[in-house]
Amino acid sequence: MTRPCRSLGAICAALFAMIGVVLPSQHAMAVISLDADFDHGSLQSFSLSGGSNVNLVGRDNFYGGNQWRWVYFKASGVNGVNPNFKISTNFAGGQSAIASHNFRYSLDNQNWQPFDNHGISGGTFNFSNNAAFNQDEVWVAHSMPYSYGRMADQVAQYKLSPYVSSTISSDANLVIGQSPGGIDDLGRTVTPKDMWGFKLTDNSVPSAGKTQIVLTSGLHANEVLGTHTLEGTLDFLVSNDSRAVELRKKAEFFVYPLLNPDGRFAGNNRATIQNPNQDPNCCWSPTASSNWQNKPDLKLSGEAMMADLQTATGGDAEYFIDYHSTITTSANANDFMFLHPEKGHTTDPFWTNFMAETSTVDVWQSTSTGPTSANFGEIELGAGFDSTFETAFHPSRGVDYYEELGKDVAVSFYAALARLEGDIDVDGFVGITDLNIILSKWNQNVPNGDWRQGDLGGVGDGFIGITDLNVVLTNWNAGFPAPPVEDILALVPEPGTLALMAFASLATLRRKHG
Repeated sequence: MTRPCRSLGAICAALFAMIGVVLPSQHAMAVISLDADFDHGSLQSFSLSGGSNVNLVGRDNFYGGNQWRWVYFKASGVNGVNPNFKISTNFAGGQSAIASHNFRYSLDNQNWQPFDNHGISGGTFNFSNNAAFNQDEVWVAHSMPYSYGRMADQVAQYKLSPYVSSTISSDANLVIGQSPGGIDDLGRTVTPKDMWGFKLTDNSVPSAGKTQIVLTSGLHANEVLGTHTLEGTLDFLVSNDSRAVELRKKAEFFVYPLLNPDGRFAGNNRATIQNPNQDPNCCWSPTASSNWQNKPDLKLSGEAMMADLQTATGGDAEYFIDYHSTITTSANANDFMFLHPEKGHTTDPFWTNFMAETSTVDVWQSTSTGPTSANFGEIELGAGFDSTFETAFHPSRGVDYYEELGKDVAVSFYAALARLEGDIDVDGFVGITDLNIILSKWNQNVPNGDWRQGDLGGVGDGFIGITDLNVVLTNWNAGFPAPPVEDILALVPEPGTLALMAFASLATLRRKHG
């Protein structure tokens, strides 16, 4: 039966050609289909209209009022087609928020870029490209996804590091237990997932005297940028960068990287699978049974943190940071941390160094007294510095921005807790750049103890002179790697500077041997 059909088709095509009728191309006749039934995928439904119009319906999960906040799907049958995607502006955060938080697409489900065109017409948000796709399958998401599977792969890699180990609560695979699983709001079965907890430090250095820092992420299922940022922090902490080397000697990081694995896997807007109509960031209290009751995933993580810190320090951490993401109403809005200035957070050495490393993070006054994760860090873990770190969605920012921001967190802890003496520029190496900072401020007054301007030697004396120069020279070439030779030659001081260095070296020798 197929052969006569093909023959009839060929005959029809020939007849249409003879009378000047142009048949639609094979690509134009292709039927677009969407699928979100995969790890972290999310879409309520869709319909097609007017040729290439794809009408999307986002999931109402937790927010109510048919609002949506997370969409992630695979589109098939798009080769040679330029779809115009449409979705309601009934967005959790308001119409202005969706306008500044644009959709992205990927040809490999790994690398993401924004669509060319975005706009609001009436109650509909439209997005499209200027040209047709050149392959059959593409992925579309509201920002850059971070799936449960990606975190599983990352944890497997971290496990290979000599600086990552299990805690009292986790097994050899860094697993603290299984999530509860369940049935999501679309009726899909979500099987229990691994939940992780691990310690990151230099175990060859005794724990006594180290600073304990707790890092968490993924509490709100759709806040993917916070998890990308945490990955940037962890990748730096396990690296061979000399700053990471020094920091691991001075600090222990307790990491719980995905607090809501079921919600992340199911593509929830925000909530957990078992409690789809409740914000999971209002349940962090072991003393109020109504908070942790029927929330085994949150309870598992919270009890692991308490047990791990109890074993390590007798119960107290010094820092607690929960990485989140925020929907902004402006493409120019900064990332921010919820802090308590009245508790000294904004003068904490970590924060002041973080402000020196990045200019894109603001302070928002924390007024919450409820059972949030940050308050859990303060009340139950004893953290003097507890914060929710909100990374902002920006149309122009890629994954690399958030990973670099995560690195800045780690570098700021290095600067606050483990900086090499004489490392003024915080690059993990004492050399020409640090010397030039001293010389540029020579014989000048600076704020007392401002080592970023060269006032070294403990508390400092507010004056840049021989004492500060000797600190650099005494620690010359500390850290690694050394700058390339061509960079050193380009920065060789003038003859007068060399004489000053020689004089300072003599002063140092006299103090050592006199």
